[in-house]
Amino acid sequence: MTYRERRQRRADNYRTWAGKREATAEAVFKADEHYTRDHAFNTQPGHIPERARLIKRHDRQFESLAKASSMRGRADGIEDQLATSIYDDDPDAVEQLRARIARLETQRDAAKTRNAAYRKAHKAELAAMSPYERGQAVPYPSYHFQNLSGNINRQKQRLARLEREAARPREQNS
Repeated sequence: MTYRERRQRRADNYRTWAGKREATAEAVFKADEHYTRDHAFNTQPGHIPERARLIKRHDRQFESLAKASSMRGRADGIEDQLATSIYDDDPDAVEQLRARIARLETQRDAAKTRNAAYRKAHKAELAAMSPYERGQAVPYPSYHFQNLSGNINRQKQRLARLEREAARPREQNS
């Protein structure tokens, strides 16, 4: 079983557990409808043990519904990660990494082009600024390029590792 399949199974489990909690809460609320509609029961002064039990029972179900909502949120988060992540044991991980690297390099080149155009159009203004101000005035500051280059380098290293691992079994079988 691949890591992606295990993650998908975890998301499915969260959804199943949330569904059970929601169904239980709905059943409790449905069973207690005759109390919640009874105006005299709800407005009678003094302590009524049955009303106290009803309130506690409903409080527990509202907590359970909050937990169910949290579980659904976790499942959504996992599925969002599954949609954008590349796992090492994916059958097309190498191709996906190559596509990601190409996309990041395209973003970097577009940002460089935009900065160059900005510098050309605002040459006089930039000359009057301090180095820090110039770095902040351009559409993409230097840290943007450092981040992109770091991500590209990390993805390239990962791609090289995956290609080495993919080539290794062929050598052992020969």
